[in-house]
Amino acid sequence: MYRLVAVVILVVGMASGAVAQSILPGLIQTTPQADRDKVSTEINQFITRLNNKRTTLNDQAFLQLIFSETHRRFLKTYKPYAQFADVFQKAQYDCLSATSLLAVVLDAFGFDFTVVETNYHIFISVQTTNGQVLLESTDRQNGFVTNALAIEQRISTYQQNKPVAYAGNKVYYEFDLNLYQVVQPQQLAGLLLFNQAIVAFNEGDVPESARKLKAAVRIYDSPRTNEFAAILITAIVNSQMPQEEKVDLIRSLYGYINRSVAAR
Repeated sequence: MYRLVAVVILVVGMASGAVAQSILPGLIQTTPQADRDKVSTEINQFITRLNNKRTTLNDQAFLQLIFSETHRRFLKTYKPYAQFADVFQKAQYDCLSATSLLAVVLDAFGFDFTVVETNYHIFISVQTTNGQVLLESTDRQNGFVTNALAIEQRISTYQQNKPVAYAGNKVYYEFDLNLYQVVQPQQLAGLLLFNQAIVAFNEGDVPESARKLKAAVRIYDSPRTNEFAAILITAIVNSQMPQEEKVDLIRSLYGYINRSVAAR
């Protein structure tokens, strides 16, 4: 039996009618079917309540309200690999699921924002009429950053690409890359599915992990894909699953490895 590896992965004007549209459908598809109506309803009700509070606030002040209200309403307990549905069902979140929620709300109100991913983290940069704001979704107290020097320091820390340390007797895989790039908001669903692949792998369900990885790649072919595909292939080879199933899974994953080699 192979050893499981715990892989850590560880954004001008506002529209008059705020409705979650372009980003939300893809995120909803990453949630269990039974949760989808609840998630959609809660988000749209939340956006409506925020819209009623907007009044005469300038966009930076309204952005701060969005950040604080999102934490107050949904982001209660940090949990690594918490999925989008967990935010609404359990008030659990991680940097990706919380960032995804913020992205939906910012998109609904027409903010000019950019989502940036690193090896182990993801954050949002928002351009307001009052200047740049960095949103660190996992930092309730100090995650709304407006000072230019503080923003620069935060980004410098993110660019160091150090894994987040969690308690527990787990082995943490460090990706052999230096990732710092913009992610389109519609690609966040792909990252959530990638995290689902990680969770399935850590739970010992290699076939489900492979299925989730393939679903993730269809939305967003992350630079992490080839490395994780190699981990999966090694696990499949060393597993006790039937030979025919091994061959099918390896064949479906091997293309990611070949593509990576060809690109070098």
